[in-house]
Amino acid sequence: MDKKRVAVIFGGVSPEHEVSVITGLQALENLDKEKFIGIPVYVSKNGELFTGENLLKIETYRNLLAISDKSQRTQPYLDSKEKGLQPASNKLIPLRQKLINIDIIFPCFHGGVGENGAFQGFFDLTDIPYVGSGVLASAAGFDKVITKQLFEKAGLSIAKYYWFYRILWEKDQTKILKEIKQKLVFPLFVKPANSGSSIGVAKVKNDEELQNAIEVALLFDRKVIVEEDFEGREINISVMGNSGSNLETSVCEEVFPSKDLLSYDDKYNSENGKTKGMASATRKIPADLNPEIEKKIQLMAKLAYETLDCSGLARIDFMFNEKKNQIIILEVNTIPGSLSFYLWEPKGLKFKDLLTKLIDLGLKRHADAKRNTTSFPTNILEHFNPRGKASKI
Repeated sequence: MDKKRVAVIFGGVSPEHEVSVITGLQALENLDKEKFIGIPVYVSKNGELFTGENLLKIETYRNLLAISDKSQRTQPYLDSKEKGLQPASNKLIPLRQKLINIDIIFPCFHGGVGENGAFQGFFDLTDIPYVGSGVLASAAGFDKVITKQLFEKAGLSIAKYYWFYRILWEKDQTKILKEIKQKLVFPLFVKPANSGSSIGVAKVKNDEELQNAIEVALLFDRKVIVEEDFEGREINISVMGNSGSNLETSVCEEVFPSKDLLSYDDKYNSENGKTKGMASATRKIPADLNPEIEKKIQLMAKLAYETLDCSGLARIDFMFNEKKNQIIILEVNTIPGSLSFYLWEPKGLKFKDLLTKLIDLGLKRHADAKRNTTSFPTNILEHFNPRGKASKI
């Protein structure tokens, strides 16, 4: 059996660029080498694509500015028969040269252009199968405001929130601050609506902290969300499958922040300078939960997953207040850090086999999409006369 060529793409124009590199290299290292050939595709911070053997080594990324000297700048090559990567060219329509064929793309982006559906739209245009959620789920899951609005419609419990655009903040800060305090009660969480890894996120307890936190959040996005604190335990779970078909859930985990929130350092930095991404955060797996509560979280996670029309795999974050016996959903991560492999291992699913399942789900999703009719057997332009009488279409 021929090995499938898997282009693992990571990096990107995002504040979470380095985190994405970690996940991308983890995926490349753990691919089943008997079934797949892993092809690293690094997207620089200015959006250029690179490939090459050196990109398989973590040492290459010690100096991001030097990557162009250690790898080959590349670009997609697409025609009706062959799809892949070739050396970059300045020509508008480059000639095929040294083509690297690709069977499926495995996005490992975090944040920015990549996790937000932009690359997924490009993959759809190229008609290359890819792992994970499509444009809709990626974009909706990345925007915390849209996510909450959809969850409310689905009947899922969420924290109280308020949101606004940067342009409105610049016009009338006083009005926005007044409305926040009328609708929400301190302490509050201030977040960029489109961000991850806790970048730009702060917990605030008074007016001064609130204003400062908003200014920071607006550095990362044109849209800010302010959430009322919901005291409880942070419980996360992963869901795998393609919406509309059988969905599986991982074990639950409980995550313990070092301070008021799970910071970037909590997630990715460790005392000895080494990191395993989200797998290195302080956590308990599986979480110590009542079976009834765990079942409820599983059901809520599946509902959230299908509400956004997710595919492949996602991590879904919750808060559980034991005294009130209440669960709220926080957000969906359509490309979670380290692909949440550590939530599946306790169920007997090794990282290697998890990646294989995700590739299989991506191929199935693409095959299902190919069943759609994309043309209609008529041509209304055949007798259309733009100089004639106006007609209603």
